[in-house]
Amino acid sequence: MESKGRRAPRMTAPTDDPMPSATATPADPANIIQPVEEPVPPPELPPPELGVQHVAPPALAPPAPASLPIPVQPQRPDDQSGRDLYTVVVESRGVLVHGIALLSDEFATLARQSIDTTAHAAIQMLGVKTWADAIAVNTRYARISCDHWLDGALKVMDLGVKVTFEASRPFLSKFGKVWGVAHPDH
Repeated sequence: MESKGRRAPRMTAPTDDPMPSATATPADPANIIQPVEEPVPPPELPPPELGVQHVAPPALAPPAPASLPIPVQPQRPDDQSGRDLYTVVVESRGVLVHGIALLSDEFATLARQSIDTTAHAAIQMLGVKTWADAIAVNTRYARISCDHWLDGALKVMDLGVKVTFEASRPFLSKFGKVWGVAHPDH
């Protein structure tokens, strides 16, 4: 098999181009000359024939904007400024803080139960003498862990629903009044 070797550089014929080549000069924006585009004249209409008139297309006017409906300003049930909303937020925040504390206590209880269950299973595994005893300890550990996990998940879900409902109660009572004033037919 024969190798191709190096290629010989191509020879180009000299040109009479007044512009320097791109490799000879650095790319300087001032040296770059761009051709100027000349405007294209509009096409001329053919001369009118006898009895035929050329009519320009009608100019289209932009469509008139549609009138926007006037927004209805909801009336406040009482003439207090932002104090009512602030009171609602403070009440909801208090309930939410208490609920988060209850949730964190429940998570801590679940963690303690898991640690106790695991430690008890590990101690029982140290006293195993047969393969059947090891399987029994492992089965008991899996059953107890699963039961604790399901009970804890139900408690956390129930507590989360209660906290959400209690934290939203001040908002629902306040906005229920405003909704009733703004929409009396609903």
